[in-house]
Amino acid sequence: MSPAQDKCLHKVTHCIFDNDGTLMDTEKQYEIAVSNLLRPYGEKYTYDLKLQCMGMPTPKSTRFLVEKLKLPIDGATFEQMFNTEVHRQMGKVELMPGVKDLILHLHNHRVPMAIGTSAQRKVFVHKAGSHCDLMPAFRHIVCGDDPELVHGKPAPDIFLLAASRFKPKPKPQCCLVFEDSPIGKQAALAAGMQVVMIPDPRVPEEQTKDATIVLRSMADFQPELFGLPPYDNCDRFTFG
Repeated sequence: MSPAQDKCLHKVTHCIFDNDGTLMDTEKQYEIAVSNLLRPYGEKYTYDLKLQCMGMPTPKSTRFLVEKLKLPIDGATFEQMFNTEVHRQMGKVELMPGVKDLILHLHNHRVPMAIGTSAQRKVFVHKAGSHCDLMPAFRHIVCGDDPELVHGKPAPDIFLLAASRFKPKPKPQCCLVFEDSPIGKQAALAAGMQVVMIPDPRVPEEQTKDATIVLRSMADFQPELFGLPPYDNCDRFTFG
C-alpha cells in the first residue's frame, strides 16, 4: 500500500518500534493465552475484544477484560494469571516478515533505533530471548512498567520517553514510529511523529487511514520515502 495522495512524507533521523505484532509475531500467543484464561468463565476472546486491548499496558488491558466481561475475579489476580500464561506461551517467538532485514540495514547505516512496548520488561526479555543477536541494534528499550512512564498508549508518553533517551535528543517530527495497533498509532500521532502502520488484516480500514503510511508487511517498507538510506545490494550486516 502507499501513503494517501494528500500526505507529505518528511525526512526522519530516528526510528522507534512497537514490539508485539510489529517486530515479533506474538499476537497469536497472546490470543491463545487470554482464550485459555477466559474459557473457565464461559467467555470467548473475540477479535473485537482483542482490538480494544491491543497496545494497552498489561494492567489496563486485564482490568478492562475483568470489567467488560464482569468476571468474578479482581483485576490484580487476573493480571498475575495472565502474566503466568503469557510466559508459558512465549517460549519461542518468531520475527515478523521483513523485520530482520530492516533492523540490520538501519543499524548498518547507523540510524538510531529504540523499542517502545507496552509489555512489562520481564515479559519482553522472555520474548526477546530468541533474538539476543538482534537486540544490540537498539539504543534502548522502553517498557510498559518503566518507572518514568506516566501514561500508556494511546497517550504519547512511551514514544516521547523513547525519543528523549536518544543522545542527542531528536525533535518528535524527526522520529518515525512503526506500529500495528490502532492504539499505538494514536500514541505516535499524539507524540507528533510520523507512523508506519502494519496492521492485522482484520483491523477495520477506518482505524488505519490516518496513519502516515499503511503497509501489508515490514518487507514492503521503502526507507528512502522518509529520507533513510535505501536498501542496496551489499551483503546484510550480521552480529557475532
